[in-house]
Amino acid sequence: MKNRFAIKISGPAGAGMMQAGETLSKALNRLGFFSLMYPEYPSRIRGGDNHVQVVFSSRQFLSPQEKVNLLLAFGLDNLLAHQDEVIEGGLNFEAGDIGLGGIADKLGNPLVANSAALGFLWAVLGFDLPVLKEQLAEDFAEKKTIKDLNLKAAVAGFEKAKDIWGMAKVKTKGIKGKISNLSGNEALTQGILAAECSFAAIYPMTPINSILSMLAKTKVNLFRPEDEIAGINAAIGAAYAGGRAMVATSGGGFSLMVEALGMAGAAEVPVVIVVGQRTGPSTGMATFSSQADLNFVINAGHGEFPRIVLTPGDLEESYRLGAEAFNLAERYQVPVILLTDKYLAESCFSRLKEILDKVVVRIDRGKLFDGKGEYRRYALTLDGISPRAFPGQTVFLTNSYEHDEYGFSTDEVGIREEMMAKRGRKLIGLKGGVEKYGEEGAETTLVGWGSTKEILLDFITTHPDYNLVHFWRPWPFPKEAEEILRQAKKLIVVEGNFSGQLVDLIEKETGLRPKRVLKDNGRPFYKEELARLLK
Repeated sequence: MKNRFAIKISGPAGAGMMQAGETLSKALNRLGFFSLMYPEYPSRIRGGDNHVQVVFSSRQFLSPQEKVNLLLAFGLDNLLAHQDEVIEGGLNFEAGDIGLGGIADKLGNPLVANSAALGFLWAVLGFDLPVLKEQLAEDFAEKKTIKDLNLKAAVAGFEKAKDIWGMAKVKTKGIKGKISNLSGNEALTQGILAAECSFAAIYPMTPINSILSMLAKTKVNLFRPEDEIAGINAAIGAAYAGGRAMVATSGGGFSLMVEALGMAGAAEVPVVIVVGQRTGPSTGMATFSSQADLNFVINAGHGEFPRIVLTPGDLEESYRLGAEAFNLAERYQVPVILLTDKYLAESCFSRLKEILDKVVVRIDRGKLFDGKGEYRRYALTLDGISPRAFPGQTVFLTNSYEHDEYGFSTDEVGIREEMMAKRGRKLIGLKGGVEKYGEEGAETTLVGWGSTKEILLDFITTHPDYNLVHFWRPWPFPKEAEEILRQAKKLIVVEGNFSGQLVDLIEKETGLRPKRVLKDNGRPFYKEELARLLK
């Protein structure tokens, strides 16, 4: 693993593995390393095998590794579960054998064993303790007593490892510049707030729960509905009233929202729906990742109505599209579905702060009624978009039945045809949706969407005979995509589902039939695995 180093920390649920991974990842950023923190955990409250993988490097694009350089396990079962994942010549430790539990017992709090582990690891890596202490102090700043205990635990763990100081022999070196560290959900929530979202209705469901928690600390009007149906209906009501409104859910919750999705499409009410994919069908593997809902969100709902599907792939896109979703919803007066997944939502990534700061958010509320003359909510227009008014501004009728220009219900043939054509014109001029990365003229072009982006960027960085086409808006299918794809010598689509849903969409829209590399076991692609699959 030249130029990168991978660590895995494993323990039972409730032992603080996720917190340890986040703290370690951010402390490494302070040293000038880019990092990836990828968590896995079963759907249970206590016990089981919770583990995080932290990969760090001086290169910004990182992906999970099949093999790690260093393993620290809390318990023999956890050690046995992962010891085969350590590279030849790597290091593995069991917390009890090295006395980390004793440190926690001495301090009178079993929950600080993870901070003792961080101190131990920090010494094994050969790094200076003050940097880790700074990060721990920041992470526990709001709770002084707990902060002091965790700092003491880290120091004690560091002392435990004095005899093996620097044994890991980290060869990669950090860079200069401030590095930001965010989960996909954190970046997405920042985009939602930058868009001036005013109403969110969220019924908790992995992997979007942290969006609910973060919005709860803001001025956004947050509604915790009794179920997902109530949630989307409330959001549609808020959007009708003039608010920027959203819901967030997973595939199972979105299944319940589909009838209301059609109502938003027919009534032309702009609403944003965040769908965090996890492994299905049904409850499936509720805490693991998947990319199997693309077909579902593109085709959900009976009848035909326009919608936009966004699939961010990294921090910048999560932030930018989290904000742009509201602009698109109001500009075109359609539902916008932002499709993320457990891997992107809950993993922590890092970027130079200056890169994230360059993402500019502008507010576009679309075509609004100016208050002059007669108002028709569904006025026939060349672009299919009618001026939008808010309650109290004028008298108007919004209707999810088929309707005339004034909003009155009708089943008259001519009006039906006019209204279907009007709605169908809305997205004709939509541009963008696809980006190309890597060397021009590469022998093979990889194609991906959503969270495979950074994994594939990591791969092509060390394999220059490949380049990448990334879809961040697969629907409506980007007009520019066909020309870009036809220029490729060889096309291989890489996606995390069983059937190859983007492959089928590309064939339907262009006639091209790319080869496919697929994975659907709840885990993201590992870099070494990807090299084998592409061979």
